[in-house]
Amino acid sequence: MKQKILVTYVESGFGHISSMDSIFGALKDKYGDVYDIEKSYILTDDEYPNLTRMNRFLIKQVQNTNKIPYFGRLIFPVVSLLGGHKLMRFFHRQMAVKSFKQGLEALSRRDPDIIVTNHYFTDLLAVEYKRRINPNVVVINYNPDPTLHTFWDKRDGIFIVNNPLALKKAEKYKFKPENLRIVTPCVRGCIEQNTLSRRDLRKKWDLPLDKFTVVIADGGYMLGRGPRYARKIIKSGLPITLCVIAGNNKKRYDYFKRVADGKKRLKVAPCMNLNVYEFLPDAYELYGAADVFLTKGGPNAVLDSIYMHTPPMIDYCPHVIEAGTVDVFIGQHGCGETAFTASKAIKKIKLYMQDRSALTKYESNISELIAEGNGATAVADIVHNEAYKKYLELIASGVAEERSGSDVEAEELRTVAADAENSVDTDNIMADGGFIDVGVETDIADGVVANEH
Repeated sequence: MKQKILVTYVESGFGHISSMDSIFGALKDKYGDVYDIEKSYILTDDEYPNLTRMNRFLIKQVQNTNKIPYFGRLIFPVVSLLGGHKLMRFFHRQMAVKSFKQGLEALSRRDPDIIVTNHYFTDLLAVEYKRRINPNVVVINYNPDPTLHTFWDKRDGIFIVNNPLALKKAEKYKFKPENLRIVTPCVRGCIEQNTLSRRDLRKKWDLPLDKFTVVIADGGYMLGRGPRYARKIIKSGLPITLCVIAGNNKKRYDYFKRVADGKKRLKVAPCMNLNVYEFLPDAYELYGAADVFLTKGGPNAVLDSIYMHTPPMIDYCPHVIEAGTVDVFIGQHGCGETAFTASKAIKKIKLYMQDRSALTKYESNISELIAEGNGATAVADIVHNEAYKKYLELIASGVAEERSGSDVEAEELRTVAADAENSVDTDNIMADGGFIDVGVETDIADGVVANEH
């Protein structure tokens, strides 16, 4: 009988969904013949009432961090000051106890051997499930953010980060070194595999082919500075194509659609093309059609833009996670820049229209970053390796019987068995396709394990 991998989804900002899509896709592509792989929106699929309310609560807090001034900048340091992950455990186990118990029940119904998470709450549920219900379950968490906050449960499970900044934070917060792994950021296969040029994408979306194009998106709920910037750019009358993606915010969509249709006081200059969109599952194609992608510091949208070879211009960072986006993708990798006022954004757009040299430099830096590989396959390899190590442990202890399967499965198992035998000390061993190379000296990975591939 195959081991069962449960890939858990949470809507807490769309980056959690997109990054988990990338991991689920990589697992299915590479190891679909080896494991029983199931995906679940674990907080809502079973319609447990309290767990569903918790899901709504988490979504609301994401929205609050964007629309309430300073809420996001205060909540993370306050929680950290009051105990971080210990406070979050107390809240969920003692104060929100019904949703917590229903979460454990949702996991029990699926009876997984491996639980993959990418959100602090599902990570907590997985760790508690292991402690209370099934001590043999393997817990693997991927942190989709460019930095790290103190909400994460660090008691158990493999913890994967996607850049050196997050790794330093994990060391600072005293995660167990033997549990840490580092990969490159995870991107959905549909984005990584895109072969359409900027011009091709403009044709596909019926946009002017030779007009400077700016796309504005502001997360899934458009609750940041996007609307303000869009209005200022429209007022500027620049001879550009402006695409506004309102996401799931119908009020924003209706407003800008009426502007585009000439039904509001705000008028669009004849030289400007204004296109307005609701939530788009393939919004990344519009990012790729743009010369500049104007957005807040949400790591998912910025990463999607980068993989579509379009420099991001970040207009707002409401909390520490999105500030980390600027530190990593703008500061360290030089893939774009910031514009924290609308007037500055307009000034830069005018400059780019006259001279693309800055954009060309950003695009070159983007190509270098992309060349490091997509971390989704690396995460799939980590899941595979940890699952098989547990399988060997259970056989050795008599809990499980050795299984037989297809030729593909048998070969995969033999391969990873040899790897596990050669790397039982879990030293810094990395592989191609999303890992940092073995033997590379850095000031951040010294003494911290990667994966035993």
